[in-house]
Amino acid sequence: MPNQFPKKITDIITIPFSVDKFGLYSITITARCQSSKQDLKVEIDLLKFRELPPKDKPQYNNIPPSWNGTELKGLLKIIIFTLRLNKGAHKLIFIPTEEAIIDEYKIESISDPQDIQFNPEMQAEDGDRRPWLIFTLVDLPLKSITADISTKWHFLDGDDVKLIIDNTIKKNSNSIFHKNWVWSANVFNIFSKERQEITFTENLQDDVHYIEFWADKTPIIHKVKIELGEINLKRIPTIDDPEWTGDLNDDSDQIILARAIFGEARDKLYPDKARIAVGWSIRNRVEDSRWSNTYQGVIMEDKQYSAFEKTDNNRPFVENPFWKDSEIDKIAWYNCYNIAGKVINGEIKDPTNGGNHYYDSSITTPYWATKKTLVLIINREDNKATLIFHKL
Repeated sequence: MPNQFPKKITDIITIPFSVDKFGLYSITITARCQSSKQDLKVEIDLLKFRELPPKDKPQYNNIPPSWNGTELKGLLKIIIFTLRLNKGAHKLIFIPTEEAIIDEYKIESISDPQDIQFNPEMQAEDGDRRPWLIFTLVDLPLKSITADISTKWHFLDGDDVKLIIDNTIKKNSNSIFHKNWVWSANVFNIFSKERQEITFTENLQDDVHYIEFWADKTPIIHKVKIELGEINLKRIPTIDDPEWTGDLNDDSDQIILARAIFGEARDKLYPDKARIAVGWSIRNRVEDSRWSNTYQGVIMEDKQYSAFEKTDNNRPFVENPFWKDSEIDKIAWYNCYNIAGKVINGEIKDPTNGGNHYYDSSITTPYWATKKTLVLIINREDNKATLIFHKL
């Protein structure tokens, strides 16, 4: 953990980190905000957290995985993000409003996804009802959660802990006055702590889930066990770790389109217009009812894109753009990935004007290529090859 924390921040800060293998990780962040004008939110890579359920106008502040000075009044709040991370570089982005204090953060690998336990043995700072410990599950299921918590009665008041899962408050059936506080101190236990371990079975499907523990006074949380149930920990290819998993259906739209552009047109002697045209010719098929309506379906159709044929020389580059460990290939891959995203999002105009077929001049002109269907010709810089696009 970096030694510059605790740290007061007033501007956005980005903290890079890396992991040496794909897997399930926890990212624990302890922070605090003092006044009603102070907030803090965090992003992990490009992931922004918002309210549940999502609304038309997204709310990113004052949600469970953020810090709000009105609620906290300077008291600490701990958020533990549990998520899959691919091998390679990542970043934490802290975004404060006015000012926030980050006490610490840590990133840890979860060795056994079927036995996730946190043992904080932590006592809450003395204060009134406020969020205290938040678990954020990212694209994961939740079978059950078990918490072991101690409470004690103090003069005229006692410790209490509330549990909220995805905006639903768990009820205390043993108390009329504390029905929203599952763990609640008993006035008759003024000289001792009352410790309870309680399990809640949820059976929630893969999604983003917020598990909130709210504290009143100074309860102690000893242990939290999260049971995910059935979980697929298959690695998902990313821009920095693009090697295929053995199944191209695991790719996002942007990854598989980038593979196609890279495999078919990474040649640096072609201008970017050629790569954009290849990307758009594939998108035009996706949007045409004659082909599949998915990028995977179009690209993986048999005998359509030679780079995906198992016997093609470009196939190793499709499976892993970094397989040769070449700096030129890495630069080309990042460029293809960027172009793929812009094509998918419509951020680049279609230079083919609806083209959905192409071939290069190294092969015999296909039967379907006619002057009537021709829409675009792109030459290599050395004029030794040409990409020809048609709209059928």
